Amino acid sequence: MAGKRYLIATACNKKYEDFVLNHWFRSLKDNVDLSETDVLIMDYGLSKDIVQKLSEQGAIVRRANREGGLINNTRFLELADFLKENSFYEQVILCDSGDIIFQDDFSHLFKENTTQIRAVTEDFSPNMDMIINEAKVENADEIRKKLWKKQLINAGFVVYPRDVYIDFVERTFSRIKDIYAWGVDMILLNYYAYENGFFKLPVIYNFIPTTARVRYKIENGIFYIIKNGEKIKVYVVHNAGAYKAFRPVLKFGYGKDFNIPRPFTIFTLRMFYISLYGLRHLISIFFKR
Repeated sequence: MAGKRYLIATACNKKYEDFVLNHWFRSLKDNVDLSETDVLIMDYGLSKDIVQKLSEQGAIVRRANREGGLINNTRFLELADFLKENSFYEQVILCDSGDIIFQDDFSHLFKENTTQIRAVTEDFSPNMDMIINEAKVENADEIRKKLWKKQLINAGFVVYPRDVYIDFVERTFSRIKDIYAWGVDMILLNYYAYENGFFKLPVIYNFIPTTARVRYKIENGIFYIIKNGEKIKVYVVHNAGAYKAFRPVLKFGYGKDFNIPRPFTIFTLRMFYISLYGLRHLISIFFKR
């Protein structure tokens, strides 16, 4: 294949297949220059009709081979397999599928800071390192110490150099003891990135209303942050939340009839994260950690 090629990859099962087709992929095609970029959707049980429609619209749909585990974890291994089989991709984005839409062209990210992982860190976030223990990951205490007081890198939209991505997966995912454990992918990404360095992207490249310390507004279904009195369109919107009740936006999707903010949910979660961090900090001082 002549010329540089880039890859945008995600993983999806039947639960989110309609969203991936009608919101995730449609917003990607409408807003992002894909002339040098392929789109890979790792198939964890998509219906035949959805696979056909995605393929007809230009996506590479690959049936997942690594199915024994939580998709959030196995997708990393699956993508590493794909990149080893297709060595012509120079840069890759791995992102979530069922809670992300795209609003503007981010393809320039493939050509900037090309030797580093590029990702957004969260301003307000839970202490994710607290969920890791020796039953889930080897050397859990070492990981917790490395990530103590670090800003959390969100794994929902991250740009990787191909070789760095493969190295990251091979060196860290071998530590996993429980492939079904939630949060492991986020913790391993943070551990590797803080060990080896990364480039911090502005919040507009993975905007999560709950965790971003910025003002924002929604007009005709489009998200903007407000900076110095100006509206700045967000490139990537991420309606993150482990459960539906924790997601900051109702009727999330691509189009003017979607996206209703939930300010009470956002406020409550932020206060919880801040309180949890403060309590943990006081405990660490008391025990002279």
